[in-house]
Parts: sequence; C-alpha cells; structure tokens
Amino acid sequence: MLQSLKIDTTHNINPLTDNFRVKNGYKFVATPEYDQTESELLKLSTMPSCIRLGLEDLKSFEVVDYQFKNWGVTFSNTIAIEPSNPAFAVPPGIKVLMGAPKSGLIEMNFKSPVKFVSGLVTSSRRTVLSAYNQNEELLAKDEMPASNLLYPDSLIPPNAKLTVNSENIYKVSFYAFDGQLIVIDLSFGF
Repeated sequence: MLQSLKIDTTHNINPLTDNFRVKNGYKFVATPEYDQTESELLKLSTMPSCIRLGLEDLKSFEVVDYQFKNWGVTFSNTIAIEPSNPAFAVPPGIKVLMGAPKSGLIEMNFKSPVKFVSGLVTSSRRTVLSAYNQNEELLAKDEMPASNLLYPDSLIPPNAKLTVNSENIYKVSFYAFDGQLIVIDLSFGF
C-alpha cells in the first residue's frame, strides 16, 4: 500500500531531524557511531521494537556504510546528501540517503533478522523496496509504480512510504530503475 507523508517542520519535534533517543516509549532514533566496540554490538539483544535512523549527524556527501553498525545495520552504495533540487521536496538542511556511486540503488544488510523496514522515498522512476532472507531469497516487496518528484503532473506525491514486512529479513534494497532516489525517515523493527 502506497502512502505519501509530508515532512512537518512546523513543530518542535520533527520526525526527520529530532535527536531524541527514545520516542513514544518504543522507538529509538539511532545516531551514527564512528567508534564501535563489541560491547556496543551486544546491546542489540536489548533493543526496542523499532529504530529510526537519525541522519542529521552525517556529513553531506559522506559515504554511508558502517556508521550504524552498532545498531545492527550496514549499507552499500549509499551516500548522505542535502538535496538542492527542489523536485525532491526536501526542506533545506535535511539529510537524506541517496544511491551512489550506482544511481538508484541503496542496500541495507542486517546483523540480526528484522521484521520490517520502512522509508519515505522520492524517486525519478518506478521504485521497488525488496526484502531478502539470509539466502538472498525474496521475502516481500513494496512498489511505487512511477516517479514521485515534485512536479504538477506527478500522480504520486513526494515522500511516498514504502514498507516490507516479513520474518527473517537480512537484506533490503531500494531500487529505482535507472533513476535517482532518496530515502528519509528510514526505520526498521524486530
């Protein structure tokens, strides 16, 4: 089910920029850690049911790979940016994830299996979020059938929510077929 959400920057707590550790008693905002230790990785067993990745501490054009490793997730083909193109409908100063160097692909790998992954996607092409098990077998997928850039003729508004739900998700990929995509408000849960 495709859902589009607006970025609310009018309140004190912005779901894309707040820096609270605990939200609603069950959701953590995971910030990047650059110095992980094995003891931090052991915290995974006591994690909340839902984690949202806080991107605000990443630097623009920073390659995102192991910054969230202590939260049990690593990335491939991903950079952090502050989009300057108004077609992506992101307020100034908001950090997003973008597929690079290969356009239109973001991959996430989980240390322990998760049950869902969700993100707000804006893309120049049809986009598919696919979930895989430990053997790289497809478990679930969600799709945005067309571009959702901020144009008057767009059928889908920017920031469409894509979500996959399944047992034993070890990997997900966001893929925009030969297009550009950004992901914000990225969450996963156990």
